[in-house]
This record gives sequence, C-alpha cells and structure tokens, in this order.
Amino acid sequence: MDAKEILAKRAIEYLKDSNIIGIGTGKTSTRVIKEIISNKSLFLSKRYISSSIDSEIQLSSNGFNVLSLFSGILPDIYVDSFDYLITHESKQPIMIKGGGGALLREKLLSYNAKFRLFIGEFNKIINNNHSIIKIPIEVVPVSVNYILKAIQSMNFEVEIRSGSGKMGPIISDNGNILIDINFPMDKNTELCKLDSEIHQIPGVIETGIFCNNLYDIIILADDNGKIEVIKKS
Repeated sequence: MDAKEILAKRAIEYLKDSNIIGIGTGKTSTRVIKEIISNKSLFLSKRYISSSIDSEIQLSSNGFNVLSLFSGILPDIYVDSFDYLITHESKQPIMIKGGGGALLREKLLSYNAKFRLFIGEFNKIINNNHSIIKIPIEVVPVSVNYILKAIQSMNFEVEIRSGSGKMGPIISDNGNILIDINFPMDKNTELCKLDSEIHQIPGVIETGIFCNNLYDIIILADDNGKIEVIKKS
C-alpha cells in the first residue's frame, strides 16, 4: 500500500459522518475519490462540492450528487492535499497549494468548511533553507504585467505559468492567469506576511499560501505505513 492509498483510507474515516463533503484537487484527492467510489453504499447519499472541474466530473460520472460552488453551501468537511508543507520548530506549519491551478476554489472551500483536513506524503515537507519553491498566484488577466513588476520590485523572481499543450499562459477554471513566484527558502520573509502584502496589489485574486487559519488537521504518511497527525494548536 503506497502513501496516497494509506492517506485516502485514513481520510475516509473522517468523511463518513459528514453529509456535505468538500473535495480538493490533484492526485491525492483522486485517490480519496476512488475510496469513496469503493465505498459507494456508504457515500452515495451524501452531497459533494469540489474545488475543481476535474474532481466534479470524477464524482458526478460515478453517480454522486455534486453541488455547484455557486450554491454557497458550506461543507461539513473539506479534504485536500498540498504541494509543500513548510515546517518550523517554533511555528505552525504553512502549506503551499495551487500547482494544479485551483488555488482560489481550494481556499474558498477551506475557508468556509466547518472542518478542514489536509493529507500528504512526508516527502512534501520542506525544511531545507537551500530549497526554492514556487508560490502560485491567480491574477486578473489585464493586470498581469503590473503585478509582475510589483512582485519584482519586492526582489522576487516571478513568471507567468505556461503549459506544454498549448501556447500562452495557463488559465484557471475561473478564467484568470496563473503566475509563480520562485521563493528561496533562505530568504528572511514570513510567508503569511508575504501573503498579506501580495493581496495589497490590485489585480491579485488569491495566493497559494495556506496559513494555519485554513486547516484543522494535517496527516502525513509514507509508503512504509508511517503516519503523523499535526493538529492546529
């Protein structure tokens, strides 16, 4: 059993008592959906709301009742994964999300859910000061060049995210442009403070920085069955 399967089975235990389930985006969330499908008799009567069109299709095509984000319905629980988990000895962990381009919808559900569960492998932990990570930002298209200049003036390298399947920038499910900051971990910058500063730039919609106001529990696992649970203090 690999780490993603271990995490998906662990997540199911949190989901089974909820009626409205929020589902995230990416490979780990796909494994959670597969576990839900495998336990269809237990989960078919529940309602789902997802942060991505891809997850919506996976659920609806298997007969599950998927709600629109436009409904404004609050999930009882939201489960998702992360791209990076940044740990500090004296501080609460910070997650970086949005590699799949759904950061706005992910943060929307994480902020509004009654309980937030995040799952991921141990190898996503970043505690090396020599690492460089990408921090996604979703921006209004007309503002993109102004935002690039503003972030460059903050002494960060930043680039428009481009795809391999077509020419031009990656467009989010919301019709916006995605850009990525190349963030050196040895830079003496508080990420949650940086999140607030970036939000001050006109045209910025959302960042992929998830501080501890956006999660309740983080569960880590590896292929050997090691599991660690981090609870927000």
